[in-house]
Amino acid sequence: ERALAALWCELLRLESVGVTDNFFELGGDSILSIQLVSRARALKSLGVSFKLRDLIRKPTIAELVGTVAEAAASKAGPSPILALNRQVPGQPPLVCVHAGFGTVFDYEPLARRLEGRCGVLAIQSRMLLDPAWRDRSLEEMARDYVDLLRERQPQGPYHLLGWSLGGTLAALMAAELERRGETVRRLALLDPFVPSLENGERGVDDWRDDLAGFLSVMLPGAAVVRPQDEREAADAIRSVVFQALDAHRTGAAEGLGVAMGVDELTQAFLTARHLKRLSAAQPACPPVAAAAQGWWIAGRDADRLRLEAQLGGNPMSWRTLGCGHFEAPRDEGFLAGFLAEMPEEMLGGGAGSPAARPDTTTTNLADAAE
Repeated sequence: ERALAALWCELLRLESVGVTDNFFELGGDSILSIQLVSRARALKSLGVSFKLRDLIRKPTIAELVGTVAEAAASKAGPSPILALNRQVPGQPPLVCVHAGFGTVFDYEPLARRLEGRCGVLAIQSRMLLDPAWRDRSLEEMARDYVDLLRERQPQGPYHLLGWSLGGTLAALMAAELERRGETVRRLALLDPFVPSLENGERGVDDWRDDLAGFLSVMLPGAAVVRPQDEREAADAIRSVVFQALDAHRTGAAEGLGVAMGVDELTQAFLTARHLKRLSAAQPACPPVAAAAQGWWIAGRDADRLRLEAQLGGNPMSWRTLGCGHFEAPRDEGFLAGFLAEMPEEMLGGGAGSPAARPDTTTTNLADAAE
């Protein structure tokens, strides 16, 4: 515990930490997670051994070294809700929903901006945490996420944010919350995926192309051997991942995949592919009473109008961003605009809070969360 605490203090730039402090609430992000997992390998002689997935599921020192009872957690399974910063007592949190990779680290820049002012909760895909879990539809996922959210926040008003596929899921969650008699005060959509029947007719892309793109993000610069067999099988995917990871380790090791093993990387890709299929099967977003706000990249006017019609026909407050889709979560225009338009009820403390830590992340390691 002391060895891990010293490592946490060094990485998080803190004087002290407690065994029940949450790594992500203290300011941990994707880059620091990689560094922690990598440097903790030197502690194996002390019995410390964990992977990135373990850190996400057990973000405290006590949980990582197994010194707390986990009977309740083992029955319920790991929660997909992750706190990305310190929660602010008495203030409703901002709830961010994962995009097509199932990860939530894309929301880190916003969480750092809101440190000490508004808590940020992020919902990641259950399939990343539990390989046996398999969602059957986006609607089912939204109902499940609402159940989980209401365990943390029993009553509204609720504030939701979704980027890419997360926008579709946030809209589905808003409709489900309203069906249960709750109020959604803010539905923020960041360059969202807009479902349509045409998407289902087109189907999904070749898995080999998707895998090459996935590995280019997780293991930048890694050589990817394209399989000749067109069949999408877990063994074939695992073989490609193994070769890419093995070759990558012989060079300059960078990227989120460095902190992940073959099995974790394979599961992450399988999750992304399954979410892509569910997205193609979703015909439309449901109408909602909540007023939606949108931030869009240039050239998506037709998508915006189609989404407005799906959500009920009310004009959407929107802005155009001067960036690409994958840069949107850390675009300065989005970050500044989002904070400027936040309701007063969500803001507590101030930007000068002692807990605040400037966002120094220059590379988002989940760029391709589409």
